[in-house]
Amino acid sequence: MTLYNKIRIIFLVAVLLLTAFFTAYMYIEKSQKINAMEKRYMQTARIVMKHFREAKRNHNEVDFNEPEFLKIVQNNAFEFVPTLNIESIVKSSEEVLKRSMARTHIKIIRKQSSFYLWVKHRDFELFLKDKSSKKIPFELFVVYFLALSFLVLFYFWLTRSLGSLKVLHKKILSVEKGDLSVSFKSVNQDEIAQVSNAFDDALRKIESLMNSRQLFLRTIMHELKTPIGKGRLLNEFLEDEKKKEQYSMVFERLELLIEEFSKIEKMLSSSYELKLNNYNVQEMIDQALELMIMEEEEIEEKVDIVVVEPLILNTDFELFSLALKNLIDNALKYSNNKKVSIRIYADKIKIENKGKPFMEKLEEFSQPFNSKGNGLGLGLYIVQNIMKMLSLNLNYEYINEKHSFTIFKTNI
Repeated sequence: MTLYNKIRIIFLVAVLLLTAFFTAYMYIEKSQKINAMEKRYMQTARIVMKHFREAKRNHNEVDFNEPEFLKIVQNNAFEFVPTLNIESIVKSSEEVLKRSMARTHIKIIRKQSSFYLWVKHRDFELFLKDKSSKKIPFELFVVYFLALSFLVLFYFWLTRSLGSLKVLHKKILSVEKGDLSVSFKSVNQDEIAQVSNAFDDALRKIESLMNSRQLFLRTIMHELKTPIGKGRLLNEFLEDEKKKEQYSMVFERLELLIEEFSKIEKMLSSSYELKLNNYNVQEMIDQALELMIMEEEEIEEKVDIVVVEPLILNTDFELFSLALKNLIDNALKYSNNKKVSIRIYADKIKIENKGKPFMEKLEEFSQPFNSKGNGLGLGLYIVQNIMKMLSLNLNYEYINEKHSFTIFKTNI
């Protein structure tokens, strides 16, 4: 789960809790108001009954229009409703509460936003309208919306602060593609800015080291070309044709090595642009053997190529040929009989050679400049980097005293 999703969940829970709190508060507030209203209504009903009983006790006629009684009723926020209007109100109203007290029926009814107290006795019937205001608690809603607005603003402020993480992620992806010129410097004072600035400092050091390495390698390759060129020129003056041909092969081999190092340097510095196209694997094997500068007789003697089924790969011709060249070269170096077998299938290429098992794990041989084998120790390191660039898989097995390297597509 991403950090943004976690923040969204936290704020969603906060909004739900805030809404639940205010809903519960409003419910409690409403219950308290209903209880207070019921208490006031029952108190008014008792006052009516008391007035009625006192009149009966004194053998007087009940008069609900006495000033003193009307004043008490008005103090309780009620007013009398004319008898003519009672029936129309009752028909279209809703009964809220019903009580019985001393052979008297008491009802609280509601019509729209108005409440009424109906006191019905066999000797009288009173219908009172509640004059108290039923205010909607706007203050409570204002507080709720202010709290909700604060949460929403805080959420956008926080996500905006984390927006620099997305920018940082995009820049890191650019670095992954080989663009070391990206700047991570930030003028902010938060922790993300500190990470960006630290990453930028580290990247500048890496860029400086890589530039130094590239300059060093390019200088060496440039300086090597000069003596090779002079050697070729002097070789032309040799009279011994056999030696002349041998020296030509040596110089050609050196030039191919320099060209190979140039490709490796570009590949490792992520400045190499892939030239992808569909190629026949057998053609790239021929190119790999040509890079090894092997005679036809030597190829026929040492390299056994069998095409079980033709294989067409969408790949970079030069890079894939370079990888095959290193695999074939390693297979010949570590072979007991100095022979290598290459099998081409519809979905893979298998390169095998007879030999003793490695004394170290294959990972040791895959490290650059390892001292476990012959040569510079770059062969498998170069091959694995090329396979990664071309989105191909390289599998190794040792079965029946045979080393077997298999190249196959990632999606197979």
